[in-house]
Amino acid sequence: MAKPEEQVLAAVLYAEKDMRIEQKSVASPQSGELQILVTHTGICGSDLHYYHHGRNGDFALQHPLSLGHESAGVVTAIGPDVDNYKIGDRVALEVGVPCEKCKYCTQGRYNLCPDMKFRSSCKTAPHYDGTLVQKVNHPARWCHKVPVEIKDLALAALAEPLAVSLQGIKRSQIIPTDEASVLVLGAGAVGLLTAFAAKAKGGAKHVEIADISAERVEFAIVNGFADHGIVLPTTKLTTEEGPLAAAIAQASFLKSKAGTDSGFDVVYECTGVQICVQTAVLACRAGSKVILIGMGAPIQLFAVGSAATREVDIIGVFRYANTYPDALGLVARNGTMIGKLVTHNVTLNNAVSAFELASSPMDKNKNLVIKVMITSEC
Repeated sequence: MAKPEEQVLAAVLYAEKDMRIEQKSVASPQSGELQILVTHTGICGSDLHYYHHGRNGDFALQHPLSLGHESAGVVTAIGPDVDNYKIGDRVALEVGVPCEKCKYCTQGRYNLCPDMKFRSSCKTAPHYDGTLVQKVNHPARWCHKVPVEIKDLALAALAEPLAVSLQGIKRSQIIPTDEASVLVLGAGAVGLLTAFAAKAKGGAKHVEIADISAERVEFAIVNGFADHGIVLPTTKLTTEEGPLAAAIAQASFLKSKAGTDSGFDVVYECTGVQICVQTAVLACRAGSKVILIGMGAPIQLFAVGSAATREVDIIGVFRYANTYPDALGLVARNGTMIGKLVTHNVTLNNAVSAFELASSPMDKNKNLVIKVMITSEC
């Protein structure tokens, strides 16, 4: 006899700035599934886009949706046909579930699967609810046991954004020489993790990080995420000076501060902001690479001529494939450092306040806001 459905608390987005805390039913796990008490979910930049605008780039909200995809928790029930898990196991959720049959899946690029179901994304409809709910049923195939070295499950939740950064590192194929110059644009959580991963996984000897926030740049350097930081000026040039004038000035400023006349060998763009994407191309040396990790507006004015004539490779990054185990391993070995990204913890029943907090660079006490973690405690 099947167990009755359980009522759990969930944060549900109905429209832009319309998030409601309500009861939701969760059934017993089906074949191949684990039921997981979601202890921690980090708020991501894409979550904030959905919250404020009802969309993230081309992906628009079509019906009520629970956000959240940076998550970890504890197994509370096990469905049929699941081996190697027991109740009480701690797991990190890889929240994209591909078909595993198409050409992309069989080639190991399952992040590009056209039938991918990804929690909290509006890329496909019906949307796949995210993890801002007390319990979820998730395929055991896409759960990862948390290493014993990771004591705090908030750190396991950070494996998700780190997996994105590692996808960027994998796609960039850094050649780790002493002369190679690496720049990360954006010192938010993904930018910080990308700077860290460029060194820890990519073998980069020296990483520059740049942001308009002096506080974020200082955080990156003080806590060892990057070797040197550059605070970008916020002075705006008029369009009369040319559509790329601001980006040209910004690229020149970056190269001057980093002491590289020819430009950078690899630039990881982690903001999605148009001027930063333009700057990334213009700050590169000839024959280099720009890795687009940040997701911005779907249509942007782009310095394609500069990229083409200097053979700058523009490489896109969409989520991740096969990087979760490495991400958890890096977290296990560098937990003290990576854990500093979690600046605030907010309970699920206060999810609206958590989103408002995550939308601000500083909290009301003037403390830096980097990663807001929502916990299942109510």
